[in-house]
Amino acid sequence: MPRAAVQANRPTVREEPATKKVRLRKNASQRSMLDIDKDILAKLGDLGVDLQWVTDSVLGQAAPQARMNFEINGWEPVTPDMWGGLFDGMFTKRGQQGEINVEGLVLMWRPMELTLEARAEERAARDNAMAAQANMIKGGQIPGMSAGFEPDHPTAIQRNVFRRAVEIPKD
Repeated sequence: MPRAAVQANRPTVREEPATKKVRLRKNASQRSMLDIDKDILAKLGDLGVDLQWVTDSVLGQAAPQARMNFEINGWEPVTPDMWGGLFDGMFTKRGQQGEINVEGLVLMWRPMELTLEARAEERAARDNAMAAQANMIKGGQIPGMSAGFEPDHPTAIQRNVFRRAVEIPKD
């Protein structure tokens, strides 16, 4: 039985569409699918906006507590129509309504002033913890050391004496 010609099975070539297709993610194999272009981040930075991906679900199970921890600190979900449609079609289909959710992560935003305030709090907490550790070490209160090494232990008090002698050379 003779086979049909291969040419007969090929689809016909259409004319070029009215709107030209454009690739939104270039070098996709080199980047994370969650990366946001530097130009977009610069635009949002000028507007005083900070972005962050936040866990919404893990393996299909909702994780409302993890998300709530961010929402109570001023984070809100980003929708594709925000900032003049800046994210429309980037992580979702064009024209899709609702928040941007990619594999259990929601893109969230908040004003940069809240982020700077949070960073200052974190810096102060870090510096206070380091100062407390430095004070313990300088004061002799080293955690994990057994009895007898504390500065107020009776045997330590007897030996906590510094003697200073100055020798004057004779000519």
